[in-house]
Amino acid sequence: MISLRVMRYVNDSGWHYRNRVYWPAHIEALRRPGNVSVVALCDSSLGEGAGESPGVKRSARLRQAWRHYWRIRDCRVVHNCTPNHLHADINRQVLRAGVVWLFSEKPLCMTPDEARELAALAEQAGVVHGVSFVYRQFAMVQQAASMVRAGSVGRQFSVQGSYLQDWMLLETDYNWRVDPALGGSSRAVADIGSHWGATRCSLLLESGLWR
Repeated sequence: MISLRVMRYVNDSGWHYRNRVYWPAHIEALRRPGNVSVVALCDSSLGEGAGESPGVKRSARLRQAWRHYWRIRDCRVVHNCTPNHLHADINRQVLRAGVVWLFSEKPLCMTPDEARELAALAEQAGVVHGVSFVYRQFAMVQQAASMVRAGSVGRQFSVQGSYLQDWMLLETDYNWRVDPALGGSSRAVADIGSHWGATRCSLLLESGLWR
């Protein structure tokens, strides 16, 4: 068994329940495999409850510049879940160091040129790396993929879908994701739409439509 120690780079998500629900839930999910320890959280606004989960010591909630965080003792993996505009810079610094694994939230970066640069850096660094397109691992998606693979749904010519949510329902609602400078010019596609696209691609690969 490999014992992993994870450092999370986070930033104010814009969700008022983040400290109470969001990060504790993520920490719990990381710990469930049994070989992961969360050693530190880095956030622009660590509030009440953000670092109070058992095992994440207060002394581990460092306040120095984020570029020093991955150097914390026993850190083996960096999970970068900052807003989109910060992904490329943080990912670049971690990959250039070449000493820890990197797991980046989607999107990997903001432009195709940045993506090509990061892919080259990851190859040069030789470290384990990935992007968080996790929806394809959900039970219903796996079931759909198995049905496509078995041929039980017939021949596929196209895939259509939608992602419905109400968290930005009101005109007065605000989140950094709606600011092109922070979330990217593609807005919905760069954010939740990328999950839908990755899920669709995984089904197309199973059907042979995507080559």
